[in-house]
Amino acid sequence: MVWKDLLFMHWKVDAAYLQSLLPPGLEVDTHAGRAWVGLVPFTMDRVRLRGLPRVPGFTCFHECNVRTYVRCDGIPGVWFFSLDAANPLAVWTARLVWKLNYVFARFRVGTEDGLCTYGVRRPGGERSRMQWRVGDPLPPSEPGTLEHFLTERYCLYSASRGRVWRGMVRHEPWTLCRAEVPELDDELVRAAGLEVQGPPLCHAARPVHVHGWPIKRIR
Repeated sequence: MVWKDLLFMHWKVDAAYLQSLLPPGLEVDTHAGRAWVGLVPFTMDRVRLRGLPRVPGFTCFHECNVRTYVRCDGIPGVWFFSLDAANPLAVWTARLVWKLNYVFARFRVGTEDGLCTYGVRRPGGERSRMQWRVGDPLPPSEPGTLEHFLTERYCLYSASRGRVWRGMVRHEPWTLCRAEVPELDDELVRAAGLEVQGPPLCHAARPVHVHGWPIKRIR
């Protein structure tokens, strides 16, 4: 699959409070002693389950996730508080196969004069709307930098019925770009039980080709 039209938005949060929201077995990962949460809208394209042909209506859909960064047995990864997607089949499949907290939502997405707009609305009423412009590319992020910590993650964690699962993904390193975000009106981060303050740290990203593997139970 391809991940494209992607924007990383991140806020610093209290690590102790964040830890209280995680399932047993996962610990908050920090950079320079600080924990972070992210809001990430993007589009999945050319989606296909390994070993199967592409399914019409399943190959391209929009997504917006609320995430943080964790470790389990020393392995860094991503924990998703929520993943909103515009495809009911994708939501059902991801909840069943990957134990992820997917939610069906309606999206209004468009690009005009270089301004990308994502609007998300859940059936329950929670919504998010953001606009951004992609700026100049940034130098490759180096290990140890904040940008590398926030974006170069190749492992996800999920939990169900007291069990913890790990899934691996592979893609080329991100090409990050500067991002101007003239509009952000979000309720999804708060709906996850998180309170953030101030403008986010923002990075746009060039598309990447992604391969994923089935999750494995680790606890």
